[in-house]
Amino acid sequence: MNAMTTFTIKSLRANKVRTLVTIAGVVLAAALLTAVLTSYTSLQAMLYEAETRMAGTWMAEVQGDDFDALASEAREAQAAGQIADVAYLRDAGFGELTEQQQNSFGRYLPLADFSGDIETLCSLRPSEGRLPEKAGEIMLFDTWRTAGDGVEVGDTITVPVGERVAVLAPGRTGSMTHGEVPASGGFVGGMEAAEDEIAEGTVLDSSIGYLDAALDGGIFNEELRVTGERTYTVVGFYDNIPYAASHGFGMTAFTCDSPDDELTGLNRAYVTMAGVDSTAAVEQRIEEAFPDRYAELHMGLLRYMGVRTDGAIWDTFFNIAAVLAVVIIVACVSLIYNAFAISVAERTGQFGLLASVGASRRQLRRAVALEALIVAAIGVPLGLVVGIGGCAVTFAALGPSLATIFGAAEVGFNLSVAPWALAVAAGLTVATVLFSVFVPAWRASRVNVIDALRGNQSARASKRGAARAARAANPAKLWRGRGIAGRVFGMGGLLARINEKRGASKGMAASVSLALAIVLLMTAGSLSTFLGTLTKVAGGPVDAGDVGVVAMFSDDTAPGGDGTEGADAAGNAPGAEGADAGAADANPAALADDGSLTLEAVVEARNARFAEEAAVYGKAWEVLKTTPDAEPVGWRLGGGVSLIVPEAMVGDAFKADGALHGGQMADGSFAVMGSVVYLEDAAFDRCVADAGLNPADFRDPTEPRALGVGKAYGNNGAVYELLDVLTATGTVQALTAGLYEGEVVSGFAVAYEADGANGAGFDFVPYVFEPNGADGGMTRNLDPADVETATTPVEVVAVLDEAPELVGMYGESVQLIVPMSLAATHSLGIIDPTFRASFDAPEGRSGEVGDDLVNAAGTFFHDEAPFEVAFLAMNDYAGDVASNQTLAMVVNVFCLLFTVILALIAMANVFNTVTNGLILRRREFAVMRSVGLSNRQFRAMIVDECVAWCARGLVPGVLLSLLVSWLLWVAVSGSLSGLSFMVPWAYVALAFAMTAAAVGISVAYGMHRCKADNVVEALRMDSV
Repeated sequence: MNAMTTFTIKSLRANKVRTLVTIAGVVLAAALLTAVLTSYTSLQAMLYEAETRMAGTWMAEVQGDDFDALASEAREAQAAGQIADVAYLRDAGFGELTEQQQNSFGRYLPLADFSGDIETLCSLRPSEGRLPEKAGEIMLFDTWRTAGDGVEVGDTITVPVGERVAVLAPGRTGSMTHGEVPASGGFVGGMEAAEDEIAEGTVLDSSIGYLDAALDGGIFNEELRVTGERTYTVVGFYDNIPYAASHGFGMTAFTCDSPDDELTGLNRAYVTMAGVDSTAAVEQRIEEAFPDRYAELHMGLLRYMGVRTDGAIWDTFFNIAAVLAVVIIVACVSLIYNAFAISVAERTGQFGLLASVGASRRQLRRAVALEALIVAAIGVPLGLVVGIGGCAVTFAALGPSLATIFGAAEVGFNLSVAPWALAVAAGLTVATVLFSVFVPAWRASRVNVIDALRGNQSARASKRGAARAARAANPAKLWRGRGIAGRVFGMGGLLARINEKRGASKGMAASVSLALAIVLLMTAGSLSTFLGTLTKVAGGPVDAGDVGVVAMFSDDTAPGGDGTEGADAAGNAPGAEGADAGAADANPAALADDGSLTLEAVVEARNARFAEEAAVYGKAWEVLKTTPDAEPVGWRLGGGVSLIVPEAMVGDAFKADGALHGGQMADGSFAVMGSVVYLEDAAFDRCVADAGLNPADFRDPTEPRALGVGKAYGNNGAVYELLDVLTATGTVQALTAGLYEGEVVSGFAVAYEADGANGAGFDFVPYVFEPNGADGGMTRNLDPADVETATTPVEVVAVLDEAPELVGMYGESVQLIVPMSLAATHSLGIIDPTFRASFDAPEGRSGEVGDDLVNAAGTFFHDEAPFEVAFLAMNDYAGDVASNQTLAMVVNVFCLLFTVILALIAMANVFNTVTNGLILRRREFAVMRSVGLSNRQFRAMIVDECVAWCARGLVPGVLLSLLVSWLLWVAVSGSLSGLSFMVPWAYVALAFAMTAAAVGISVAYGMHRCKADNVVEALRMDSV
């Protein structure tokens, strides 16, 4: 060990507080970087394992009709190193199922013949038994074992097998391409969709979903043409649902070594690759190995393997990580730089003495660099251990919840430490330390030997500073220019002002530290705010309560009619006696002299029907409230409505191109498809009172009034959306009914009309539904100019930022809330509203209580309701609520831990800078006390300097904080459109309070150290 090394080690030992604070900063930096990277590698490992468990390790699926050609291309690609492993699935026909079997297993029993390592590549693992090993053996989905009488391993089954054939729906003609019909399922990311024509009699393979013109809007139905029977021995069952086994018409049964005459459909090759780093590289290899073939990429697996893919949520993750990494590194550079800058300034005399005895500039630089390396050698390993340990503790506590959130409960969220992550964290930290000491090391090597030996180097002002200090201390101007500092702090304030002008660079270090402290704390606040909003929107709407009962009456059963199906003028069901009977019952005065229907009759009939349904639902609510262990939360009715909204009221969601639910009409107003919620009166009154309004103002049936919801949640398939739908109060018009040549309009759609009657723009397109027997029916659009419409004005009295919990944020359009009492007089165009009742249940019993509620509702509707129930269901929201709460908790814990670490770095930086800055001036302070400066004046001087530091650090700190907050906002906005930029004011206040406290503690400690020095000893200031 040479003299310079010994000198460096003794210097570190002699300044324990500064050394420990600097090591702590390095530990925190390494720990935070390690935690971020380890969290990423652990998440990636969990998602990769979950994906391979669910879907297999295949990276691309290639399809072809000719198996021999496909297999030959795969062998050549393996020989050329373009692909690694390959497994095959071949269509082997479709089994015909009985009606009872279809209720359990789907429309058909798809048969597939496999070869290769299908268990690994396609995650086809038996849950019981084994995979087929020879012809005549079969593995079925587990439902075959558990449903009905059940099938066991060793049983034989005989299945009629045939081929699916496309059949034109009644009254339809033409053809479609492969890309226009429903797919049977799969991953988004196919390279080029097939365009083969489908016509009458076309044989369909497993890549085409079930064809039903009434459901998919196409022109084809399909039928199964049985060609024979097959008998198989059951050798196993599988209970997972891998991609290769999932079809829209049933779960696949797997066999092997089937005769060639049974393998006449589609062939699939599932391949893996090595040495690819992007989806483009995967596509290129597939195109080279399998030219002119359709392929699907396993996008989820590629993403979790680290192969680059598109994805807004991942872009957001990386952008946030990049911003945080920069903030962390800058903070650590500031902390370490200040520590070493102060250390070098404090030991200027020592460096001068070393230079006087022959130490070269290189040796002086190496001495400071060695000090940094020693600090890094201690801090970096500790930081890695702290980071890994923190992740281990966090994952142990939150791992099961995290795994559940990501749908990987079976895999679990476990700690996964990657060597590259540790190397990157250590390398970045060491690089940060070395970068931080570059300037201090250079200053140490440039020390003036004479001044250093005289003890003046650290206290010597620059020429400009000396001139400014001389002017400030001019006796003729000293008291005349006292200023605020002098008036408030007296002599101490004047001395502080002189010191500020004499050594501005020393105060600058403290100001920079304070500014960075504000930046760090506000960064944590912005991260928490924006991630919290993203989490809330991504979690989706969850109803109030643990259990929800949902019901709706059929529109073809009606006292008074509904005004829809069958085009009955009064809204009677198809086949009802007399088109005018229902209208006459609802409002006889509304008929014209010739007995024809009037628009007023339709409106009255619908209002009467709606009122009667609301009354029945109200009675149902009273019955459901008596269900044991079901604690009532509230109920409401709701449905879709067509609204005409003034331009001044609508938000940007409808003004943007591509709006889904409406747009601007030719007259400047907006045609909007929205919804209305009738909320029980007590809950509605609470909402109104919370908005500062009088509930009585909403009870007048002649002037309907509503609350509007300003925000809506959406997802356009690429990003989540936070939509501004309503921005101001006003009056909207609800389209309540339409009449076309004596025929009741079924509804109104919104469409863009380039040549509308009033010019180009969006408009409401009325339509009627025409039943067509077994085919279901179809809609027929009408010319708006030929339709007589009725509207009801609704005044929106207040716009809420978000819907009340009982209402929920449903839909991506305008949502209005009205009191339930309005249902007695106004339907606002809703036909057969949806009934929703919410209840709380004892923990763990939500499903059981939900079943009791549905049974009670079913009994009531059967015995008491004059309407037929279209559907009745129970929703167990407890799991969704728990999942959302868990997600929110995870985000909050992450933000809290991040805030704590950043706060520690910020406080350490402030403490190190302020404390050592004061200690470095102890000789200066000793001189002041020796000439009579009192303790009171001394404290006033220090306080004035601290105020000046804070004032100079406040403005740049806030500006930099706004910049970082804006960058985080940009990152999150990549996954959440419509997010408004906001300043986390609570964190701003916290930042000011914590930095003020840190300054106070640092000054108190520094002054204590200064007072502890003997004046004589302080004046001597030995250089060694």
